[in-house]
Amino acid sequence: MGQLTPALAGGAAASPPRRIDTGKVLSLGALLAPAVLLLAVGLLWPFLMMLRMSFLDRFPDPTGLTLEFYTAVLTDTYFLRIIGRTFALGLVVTAITAVVAYPVAWYLARSRSRWKHLVFLGVISPLMVSIIVRTIGWTIILGNEGFINAMLTSLGIIDTPLRLMQSFWSVVAGMVHILIPFMVLSIASVLGKIDPSYAEAATVMGANPVRTFLKVTLPLSVQGIAAGSVIVFCLTVGAYVTPVMLGRGQVNVLAVTIHEQMVVLVDWPTGAVVAMVLTAGTMVVLTLYGLFLRRHAQR
Repeated sequence: MGQLTPALAGGAAASPPRRIDTGKVLSLGALLAPAVLLLAVGLLWPFLMMLRMSFLDRFPDPTGLTLEFYTAVLTDTYFLRIIGRTFALGLVVTAITAVVAYPVAWYLARSRSRWKHLVFLGVISPLMVSIIVRTIGWTIILGNEGFINAMLTSLGIIDTPLRLMQSFWSVVAGMVHILIPFMVLSIASVLGKIDPSYAEAATVMGANPVRTFLKVTLPLSVQGIAAGSVIVFCLTVGAYVTPVMLGRGQVNVLAVTIHEQMVVLVDWPTGAVVAMVLTAGTMVVLTLYGLFLRRHAQR
């Protein structure tokens, strides 16, 4: 045999250790520093202050730490109903948004129509309008003298206006309208990456369109649905403006309760506990999403 090269001779010659480019590390650190500082000052510090406040026996001028306010919130049926209503609102809005958004996302991802760009503009245009303005639009539609009641009255279907405002479903309608662009964009971005040949192969094998969708397209787009669902759910459970304007005091959710406890009643420890409950619920959803992505990546 010929003479072994130094790299192969008995494995003695190993590859040289990789050098760390100090300049590149410092440059990356300089780029990340503003974002890290912003997160620390605007998110981490207020969170830690709120967490500390939730354990104080009173505020201001605390004399010690206590679990009294956690016990009060987590055993009071008033707060438990609000917690249940908030997360139920998040689940309902997320489910409706996903069902409504999927066909639109499919059209945007697969259509070659010249109207595609106009539809896309229609999807993202609500993001350019204030949430308050969009919610006011729903008060005009759902009010006692709004579009729906006026139409039903003119058709002779009803004699007195229906109470469409101040209800759980009025808040659902407003939240779906506000958040549907996030779901559409999340799903469309994934659908656009699916190779059409997969569906074509299923069709060649004899699958009808419904079976092709359920067995091929839907499973491949589940990551987009999951991403959009997390965004919509978290924004829904933390919403304040829409529940206040459409619920009008009859649909209390956690964000409204936090404002009520801290600003109206000046009960900061209780408000901090409610905020921690909302944060914990959101973190659970984000954790489940992370586990889902990890499991999906292993398939």
